Amino acid sequence: MKPFTGTWRITSSPDFSADQLNQSGLPYVRLRQQGERVEGEYAFGLQQGHIDGRPDGEDRIIFSFEGMDDEELANGAGLLTLREDRLHLTLMYHFGPDRTLEGNRQAISDASAHG
Repeated sequence: MKPFTGTWRITSSPDFSADQLNQSGLPYVRLRQQGERVEGEYAFGLQQGHIDGRPDGEDRIIFSFEGMDDEELANGAGLLTLREDRLHLTLMYHFGPDRTLEGNRQAISDASAHG
């Protein structure tokens, strides 16, 4: 399995403008691999939450997520893929739309990312 561990800076999305992505700080996905599990956090725009995933092949993680979108509960399933050292994240909201984000592995200090 390719290494997903680390902090990934969300750099673009066909579903959100740059202003929307950066509304509350630097958008990111932070992942930790522990055996056959991948856990982490994400934050972009007014959304933040937790990821609980499992590998699905060499370069894919399937996961569930739960968090908040401004004041509303947000949860669902998702897919993380690595293509040419670029992270592709798809969030499939429960009873909602799918949203896609892309990012690069990058060191982001805790002070500059969401809490």
